[in-house]
Amino acid sequence: MSNRTFQVLDICAIIICAIVMYRVRNLFWVPTGDYQLLLIVILFLSINVFTWADVYKPKPGRWLYKSLTNLTVAWIVVAMCLSMITFFTKSGENFSRLWVLMTFTSAYALMVVSRIAIWSYQRGNHLAQQRHVVIIGAGELGKRACDAIREERWAGLKVVGLFDDDSSLHGSTYKDAEIMGDVNQALDFIERQRQTPDSAVKEVWIALPIRASEKIQQLQLALQNTATNIYLVPDLFGANLSRYSLVESAGMMMINLSATPMVGAREKLKRAEDIIVSLLMGLILSPLLAVTSVIIKLESPGPVFFKQRRYGLDGQEILVWKFRSMSVCEDGNDVIQAVANDSRVTRFGSFIRKYSIDELPQLINVLNGTMSLVGPRPHAVAHNEYYRDKVHGYMARHKIRPGMTGWAQINGCRGETDAIEKMQRRIRYDLEYIQNWSIALDIRILLKTLYTVLRDRNAY
Repeated sequence: MSNRTFQVLDICAIIICAIVMYRVRNLFWVPTGDYQLLLIVILFLSINVFTWADVYKPKPGRWLYKSLTNLTVAWIVVAMCLSMITFFTKSGENFSRLWVLMTFTSAYALMVVSRIAIWSYQRGNHLAQQRHVVIIGAGELGKRACDAIREERWAGLKVVGLFDDDSSLHGSTYKDAEIMGDVNQALDFIERQRQTPDSAVKEVWIALPIRASEKIQQLQLALQNTATNIYLVPDLFGANLSRYSLVESAGMMMINLSATPMVGAREKLKRAEDIIVSLLMGLILSPLLAVTSVIIKLESPGPVFFKQRRYGLDGQEILVWKFRSMSVCEDGNDVIQAVANDSRVTRFGSFIRKYSIDELPQLINVLNGTMSLVGPRPHAVAHNEYYRDKVHGYMARHKIRPGMTGWAQINGCRGETDAIEKMQRRIRYDLEYIQNWSIALDIRILLKTLYTVLRDRNAY
């Protein structure tokens, strides 16, 4: 079923649930003017947020799970956007909170049910019309192609054989699929299977490395005499490009090697997430921010806030806001990391550092666009210059905005980095986050951050 069909079904689900819930709440079928306007806003937000969140383009692998995950995250974002709009326009009192709650709950349930129903129908239909696949190439690329087919069982594909010129592999199996012979024998096998309609090979996947380009061309010509669909599996894995995306620029299709999926609409979605959530956090935490400011001012002389130079997006210097937790404000060429029982840390500073309260002013950085809520933690400029030549891939972490918290921090990489190995581990987590970014991952990190700061003992 096409993405456009899903979009139409979602719009219909929202409209139908809004009207039915209005009938339940007010005993009228047609919503009044204010409710009509609110419904239009909900539809506008849904269409745009769903597109940005890839609700209609889930990544391959466990389609139903990823489709429902994207839908859930996007629907939460729509609800948050609507809350912000009604808050700032002071229009919340014009609408029934019960109607809004019932509409959002029922519409979400209907969209989930429709996806499960469509997935079940397509899965049954595909399995009933299972297509046999031959994979030419039993190396790493061919095995990954075989794994992809097994993972996407609902697609109705079945690997009936693999072929490879490596004779040592002949007769062995991979994931219940036999490696039957060399590449030339694949043509004879396809021709034999064609004699029995139920066993005919419908698709041939050529999974040979780039260096076998001449062999690929020969196969392409030879397979044209068969009644099969021929697909070339691009050798992206051998070039370590499997995590990167295909993009179009100036009419040319190219592979994005910047190691981040946060481009175009996805970048805008993350920015919208930052603005909405940071505003809500600022409102909720304002009493804590005020009390912290007063205590810092009373405890020791010096400014309440401390701004330190760090590297941000594209390696550009930014000023990061923090509550002052030390008796000094170091920001020179030599910045000494805090250690256990550091004499520079004030008594109250030790408390706010332990629970990361000193980082909360970075909400200002998030709002002005120099930081994100989630991303690689920014390091002092002096530390960047020290580690960039010692840790491979260090500067790649600057392809996105630095974050108040990150994937590395919730996985134990928090606090002092007194050894190269600790920084290498932190960078591995940072790059893993950049390569696998999603709104769902951000929400997971934000929720786990609260748990981490309450129990972690690595921050001084």
